[in-house]
Amino acid sequence: MARALPSGRQLPDEQWEQHHRFVLRTLAGLTVAVLVYALVSGHGVLGAGGLAAPVAVLGLTAALPMLTRGEKANVAAVGLMTAAAVVVHISGGRTEAHFLFFALLPLAALYATPVPFVMAVGFVALHHFLLGSMLHGSVFPHGHSVLQMSLLHAVFILIEAWACFVAWRRFEDRREFVEQLASDRTAQLHEQRDQLVRLAAVVQSTDDAVFTATLGGLIETWNPGAQRLYGYTAEEVLGRHVRILVAPGMERLVAPALAALQQNPGLHIERLHQRKDGSVFEALLTVSAIRGEDGELTGHAAIARDVTEQKRAQAEALSSAQRLQEQAGELRRLALHDPLTGLANRALLRTRLEAVLSARRTGPSAVLLLDLDDFKAVNDVFGHGAGDAVLTAISGRLQAGVRPEDTVARLGGDEFVVLIGTAHGRQEIGAVAERLIAASNEAVPWGPESFEVGCSIGITLIDPADDRNPDEILRDADIAMYAAKGAGRNRFEVFEPAMHEKVVAHSELVRDLRSAAAGGQFFLLYQPQVDLRSGRVTGVEALARWQHPHRGLVLPDTFIAVAEDTGAIDLIDDWALEEACRQLAAWDAAGLPSLQVAINISARRLARGDLAEAVRSSARAAGVDPARLEIEITETATTSCAIEAARALEEVRALGVSIAIDDFGMGHSSFGRLRALPVDRLKIDRSFIAALEPHGESGSIAGAMVAMGGSLGLDVVAEGVETEEQLEVLRRLGCDAVQGYLFGRPMPAEAIDRLLRSALSIDPLTRPTSAR
Repeated sequence: MARALPSGRQLPDEQWEQHHRFVLRTLAGLTVAVLVYALVSGHGVLGAGGLAAPVAVLGLTAALPMLTRGEKANVAAVGLMTAAAVVVHISGGRTEAHFLFFALLPLAALYATPVPFVMAVGFVALHHFLLGSMLHGSVFPHGHSVLQMSLLHAVFILIEAWACFVAWRRFEDRREFVEQLASDRTAQLHEQRDQLVRLAAVVQSTDDAVFTATLGGLIETWNPGAQRLYGYTAEEVLGRHVRILVAPGMERLVAPALAALQQNPGLHIERLHQRKDGSVFEALLTVSAIRGEDGELTGHAAIARDVTEQKRAQAEALSSAQRLQEQAGELRRLALHDPLTGLANRALLRTRLEAVLSARRTGPSAVLLLDLDDFKAVNDVFGHGAGDAVLTAISGRLQAGVRPEDTVARLGGDEFVVLIGTAHGRQEIGAVAERLIAASNEAVPWGPESFEVGCSIGITLIDPADDRNPDEILRDADIAMYAAKGAGRNRFEVFEPAMHEKVVAHSELVRDLRSAAAGGQFFLLYQPQVDLRSGRVTGVEALARWQHPHRGLVLPDTFIAVAEDTGAIDLIDDWALEEACRQLAAWDAAGLPSLQVAINISARRLARGDLAEAVRSSARAAGVDPARLEIEITETATTSCAIEAARALEEVRALGVSIAIDDFGMGHSSFGRLRALPVDRLKIDRSFIAALEPHGESGSIAGAMVAMGGSLGLDVVAEGVETEEQLEVLRRLGCDAVQGYLFGRPMPAEAIDRLLRSALSIDPLTRPTSAR
């Protein structure tokens, strides 16, 4: 083992510092690469910084001037392996990430001492065995045996370490040989100038095989190096022909070589020689002429060396170089192609799109951005194996559906792009899109299952004079694709400037909406609710409005859906709850009759699970009884997450808060579901009230709803009451309460104050005209 290890010859300080600076720059680059890779992989800024920190700290430590050379080298080697370990952790143990260990391990050999290299190999062993056992997903992909993967990587690391050690050892041997050879040659020159005795001493002390022979080939002298190389003692070979040294079958080459020496002062030849024990090796011979004082040739001197290992090392180096060249070609291919489908990736697509934009074209080009419509369901239900099968099949169909000169690329996930370099017009591009949609609709078999996904396509046309850059073109195609999805999916849409304007307007609305609640731009209006038995206002519904500083009044139909999509609805709901409680307390302080205030809560806010705590907190802060509050939820909210909704509503109702189903009749609530929910009131949607007729059967639907509410023991409120006739029908049907324009539009809190202070009945027979 000691023979196999490199000697670790001391490098000169300047050379060592050059190597160390290169490793430090590599660590700095790895720190940045780890940070960027963590951010791209979805880690936050702090998380990414924490992952990159160990590499940075080890790099800085390795640069400390007070450390010795050995300490710096050891810290730097650990830093290189730490960077590889962090990258493997971020990738989730992906096999490809482990190649970084193989790429960085040879850098530890730059210090020309075994300790840093052995520490790096030991780091890899501890990382794979210990950390791989404790945190499997940080080292190896899920589903793989830790022992199997550890042993596999151990084999590769040990092979690489062995190769590095062998190459290192051979390099040191070769360097020692070259230095020794130079020393020998210099010594020989000095010996020739001084005396022949010293030359004889050098010949006797050299490790090379040195012998002399007569013109006829008989061996005359034989040094110890020759004895070690060939196994013959001097007594065994002196006087014998040099043919005993060559391998069987090579004897015929001896005579021509001796004849050639008559005309040449020296020869360098490689021949197969044979030792005394019969083993054959490849020898490098340097044969020189020996001449007398008269210049006549008197014999030959030969130096022989076993170059078998050198030749093997050269062959291995050539083979390694060829493998590295092949790997470099594969890496270049992977850098420009998607590893799953083999399609062009984003980088190659961008290059080809730039080429199309810069080329002189007479006709239009086009970018088609495809997004699979039902791919998420395949992944969620059947797993990523099924998803990969679908992506691979679809990619093949897309390539088959376009011309060879067109580019099909995968952007990532289930998004693909087709770049049509030249087309004869919009009709041809539309035909390509229809063909691709049809291909994506064909079933993809996967074992006993088959999947039909379909796709939506956004098309952006590129005119010869188009001044957009690649990012803008892909952005416009993406906008058109979402327009196709919004129009029903499984179709294509061609980008129009109005689409971009709509997206910009939507983005501005989203941006303004996020700051509206904090900026005090929301306010509440209140619509009276009238009890049909007493004819008096017993409650109000709080309705949010948005007073934008530039847009003016923004109605709920415009911003509520956007707020639900972006999550801003949670802030609006909480603000409305707090403001309604505050206003209820203000009315109480003013001595107004007791009211119940209804607040609308979105399905998203209900699903968070902390609605009861929000109600309790708002009521306590305002100093009002939670029993004075009513929470209104839509029928759809109770059906989309029935179990979670029931649990949240039970918690709210335990506070004494009433629960009302808003827009009843627009969803799919069953009788059984309503019985399972903690509900106090049903609010019939205005569309059913608008259809009421004084003497017809159109009231049968509203009547059925009133009857259902009565059978469940629930109060029924009719929304959108606008005429006396509708009110009369609702009275006959037995409706409990009503609200609508007949009794008052949504109004500010001050108007509710005046309405209640009038102390007048809201019954239409006695209601003043001003109340209409």
